[in-house]
Amino acid sequence: MRTTTQLRRLVTRPEIAFLMEAHDALVVRGHRAEAIDVPGARFVDNPDFASTSEAYSLSLAEADLGPSTLVAFGDIVLKRHLIQALLEEAGDGITLAVDSALAGTADTDRIVADRADTGRFSFEPVQLRAIGETLAPADAHGVWIGLMHLGREGVRWLVEAIHEAGAEGNLRTARLRDLLVRVLAAGHSVRVVYGRGGWVNVNDVAGLVDASGL
Repeated sequence: MRTTTQLRRLVTRPEIAFLMEAHDALVVRGHRAEAIDVPGARFVDNPDFASTSEAYSLSLAEADLGPSTLVAFGDIVLKRHLIQALLEEAGDGITLAVDSALAGTADTDRIVADRADTGRFSFEPVQLRAIGETLAPADAHGVWIGLMHLGREGVRWLVEAIHEAGAEGNLRTARLRDLLVRVLAAGHSVRVVYGRGGWVNVNDVAGLVDASGL
């Protein structure tokens, strides 16, 4: 099991400030970048945050992507056990944290895996089959919460997807889920780790209040 001190943390939502103490932490800043100042963290700024999306922000930190990188959206607050569960299952590829309690909802980061969450322990890994807003909510097995682990091969796959999107002129407006769609289309295996709750998407004051209760 990897420890959190062996990870780089990348914050990829340019429109939200996300602060987290971690060894070798890197924050991609967007709106009001000057207001985000975390001791010990390094920063990459996205001055085009108003006209770009998550994948573009991540591409600005491409040089810092490496094995055992943990990528997180900038607007999520989560309990430690979700990170621990992700690290325990992570391998050389890409591993996603998915909330199965949100199966059937209309969230745009909904996923379909090779099997639903049964709530039972299994040694057989769960593999991602599809992700995105084109999936019918009724078919979804959960929602990707915006947290993923990149192993040695996973870094290469994601960087290739970034370069492909750039070459096609789609990178500036691409979401991270769009990069994952490219990874799947290239024939790579993406692993899913199910959880139920334990996190909050903080987009407003109400979300901040909910996060305080975690």
